[in-house]
Amino acid sequence: MKRIVILGFFLLLHASLIAEKKESAKPSAVTKIGDAAPADAPVKEIEVSAKKYEFAPNVIEVPAKTLVRIHLKALDKEHGFELKDFKDSCVRFKPQEPSTVEVYADKTGEYEFLCCKFCGLGHGKMKGKLVVK
Repeated sequence: MKRIVILGFFLLLHASLIAEKKESAKPSAVTKIGDAAPADAPVKEIEVSAKKYEFAPNVIEVPAKTLVRIHLKALDKEHGFELKDFKDSCVRFKPQEPSTVEVYADKTGEYEFLCCKFCGLGHGKMKGKLVVK
């Protein structure tokens, strides 16, 4: 009887680990911000992590006329990513639910991004910039 209980426990544990692995393997959602990119635009992929009051990297440099694909991953809790100069660009993402933002960087300049999901007392310092050269 004791063996059956132990075997049942391990089967449940194994099943929950498999379910967790499948859930974390969800494809990330893609949010397009701003103007559409031409079909022949070069693409720059950037991995950005968010954790308590900081983005890493917090400065992203790209050449002009580039489709920037920013893969967002939260390391601790739900965060947001918003390009300040783009209306309605807030994208929220959680540790097990990464997200992707695409923006066509057609004009040179510096564009501030920030966390648009309140994440604690240091939330207002959670900023970065996209530098288009």
